[in-house]
Amino acid sequence: MRTIFLVIAVASLGACRPALPDGVSCTRTLSAADDQALVDALAKARSGECVLAEAGTYRRPLTVTDGVALVAGVGSRVVVEGVPADQAAITLFGSARLVGIAVHAPAGVGVLIEKGPARLDNVAVDGAGTVALVAWCEEDCRPELLSELHDVELTGSQVGLWVRGARAKLLGGRIANNVHGASFSSGYGVCASHGGSLEMEGTVVEANQELGVLVDGDLGTSATLKQVQVRGNGGRGLWLQGLQGTSAAPKAQLDGCVIEGNRLVGLGAKASRGIAIRGGRIASTAVEQVKTGLGETASVGDGIGLFEGTGAVLVDGVVLELNERSQALVDQAGAGIVVQGGAVTASPGQMGVVVQRSTEAVQASGITTPAPGSELAFSAPVLTLPAR
Repeated sequence: MRTIFLVIAVASLGACRPALPDGVSCTRTLSAADDQALVDALAKARSGECVLAEAGTYRRPLTVTDGVALVAGVGSRVVVEGVPADQAAITLFGSARLVGIAVHAPAGVGVLIEKGPARLDNVAVDGAGTVALVAWCEEDCRPELLSELHDVELTGSQVGLWVRGARAKLLGGRIANNVHGASFSSGYGVCASHGGSLEMEGTVVEANQELGVLVDGDLGTSATLKQVQVRGNGGRGLWLQGLQGTSAAPKAQLDGCVIEGNRLVGLGAKASRGIAIRGGRIASTAVEQVKTGLGETASVGDGIGLFEGTGAVLVDGVVLELNERSQALVDQAGAGIVVQGGAVTASPGQMGVVVQRSTEAVQASGITTPAPGSELAFSAPVLTLPAR
């Protein structure tokens, strides 16, 4: 009886530990149920091992080292809160992994990926004081250091995702409801900058207060979006500035994306080269009042807007419709703008493709060219990048 009792006790203790999620395997699993135990377990863990956080709220900044996984067990709600403000709630180094964790970091950054290649699965970051998730790299930013974010949700922060110099790929997930803060560079869903590489597939970017996606082309930043929905943002849907690509090697590529119900411009580009948009739909961009000088304003709401020498642009098989002012506006065209296939549909009171102040030819059907002095007003600023 004594032996039987001991066997049952051990089995019961094992049953108390939540199961690891599917797809997570470990050479060893350490578990923790309070702040200090979790910090200690992460410090002890080695590559290939998992740290299983038991259900609860943890209020210490956490560091996950190369090859270690921080995991919430199946059915367990694990919340990490960021304190203090000068550290991310969770920092991931190298090929660290984060699975099933919820992060609430009102003091600062939610999750920081240092260089990568990290992996996140079913992670939710809400209410970060600055950026919900930062993928950061400053040197030795090799293409193979690609971090993957699977079904990640980034909401209610000043910026959802910032890919700065790093490489990051989102598969599914949602980035939404990020709002204005003290910084001008807030209310953004996604930002890619400083030579970073952003890939998104099947992701929804919606209802962010200022804009959906910003790509700043300095240092060769690139973005590839497949089957992405950018919708209902309070300002621009997708804004590209300073891209440094070509027709043969575009820096922004969209395939089958839906950009809908944004304001000012669905997809806009300033002083950029190398943009390829294939398939999909850009629609229902709403007008917004912008200042034009001397106390005057104008209503601006265009599906596509290409400004200040933007060129090497292919728009192929895209449906442009129901955008409140024009379906596409080109001002001071650069060489190599082609709009072909698809459909350009202007309802009564709306315009189709408008080309103005341009010496370079634009290849498109049904172009309207305003007379000198009656050109359409627009808004094409250089948008400010976030700060960490």
